[in-house]
Amino acid sequence: MKVIKRSLSPLLFLSFGLAAAFASSALGDDAENISSRLSSATRSAANETFRLQYRFQPGETLRWKVVHLATTETTIQGNTQTSQSRSTSTKVWKVTEVTPEGNFTFVHMVSDADMWKKVSGRPEERYNSKSDETPPIDYEQAAQTIGKPLASFTVDPSGAVLKRKDLHAHAKMAHGQVMLPLPEGQVKPGHTWYAPDEVVVRLPDRRLEKIKTRQRYVLEEVESGVATISIATQVLTPVNDPKVRSQLLQQITEGEAKFDITSGRLLSKRLEWDETVIGFNGPESILKFLARGTEQLLTDETAVRVVPDDEETLVAPLRTAAQPAITKSAPTGTAPTETTPIRRRDGDPIYRR
Repeated sequence: MKVIKRSLSPLLFLSFGLAAAFASSALGDDAENISSRLSSATRSAANETFRLQYRFQPGETLRWKVVHLATTETTIQGNTQTSQSRSTSTKVWKVTEVTPEGNFTFVHMVSDADMWKKVSGRPEERYNSKSDETPPIDYEQAAQTIGKPLASFTVDPSGAVLKRKDLHAHAKMAHGQVMLPLPEGQVKPGHTWYAPDEVVVRLPDRRLEKIKTRQRYVLEEVESGVATISIATQVLTPVNDPKVRSQLLQQITEGEAKFDITSGRLLSKRLEWDETVIGFNGPESILKFLARGTEQLLTDETAVRVVPDDEETLVAPLRTAAQPAITKSAPTGTAPTETTPIRRRDGDPIYRR
């Protein structure tokens, strides 16, 4: 059989070319329309406002897995000592009452704890409340609080503490900041708010002085009903003495939180400390503090891992380059220029010595 070879005519090529051109134009129009719609949706999402409020039900019990890792390295006259610690615990809130205004009362307790620490030149210490009957001396106080009501709080929907009642002798040692403060009213991404605080330090002449600080919160984004909030500490009182600055290391944090707007509760929080002070005890002395704290809401359906396995037994290595402390969020003693009003929160300091 003879195969007949035919060539496409110029007219057919022209037809294909016009079809391709029309298709390209249509695709271009569609792409432009899609891009325009996406830009419009992005602008709409950016302009959308949200109300962040806590919402709980009477009789409800909530649990968070709390993990804290820390390394402190102290160098004085050429001698270096390193202290490492790790604690994993379950924080429990039992909601006892909710008013029509949304104010709620809950009892705070810690149901279990697994703690470990190691100091240079000393044997390591461990205590697990689930398996150890007798705690080491350094963990005796903490062991006495496990499974017992520590304090009762009445809080408004924005997280401001209205009333507090300590139920245990060591309640003040068992918790830090009660709740993540939330902004009032409708807000949109980019909104900034503050929570003022004070830290008491001892001056070189042995006098006590209050250092004014504040936590700066920014609503970074809202996605699928979950708000991402950045957190940073700002030191407002001028601090120049390294001995005083060394007492502030555990106050300077940065991190973020995830808040479920629909259910009205904190899903997770991560705070990090990474500070160095030079000259706190002589010209060549160095104090470094590196830590991470996380909280994550637990559900009945699944046990949530907070940190990888290796971080449960090891603390991340300290940075090698010494840097001045209290420089991340704002220069020490310099208040940022934002004009959003500051609202007073619970008067208790976040950190106590």
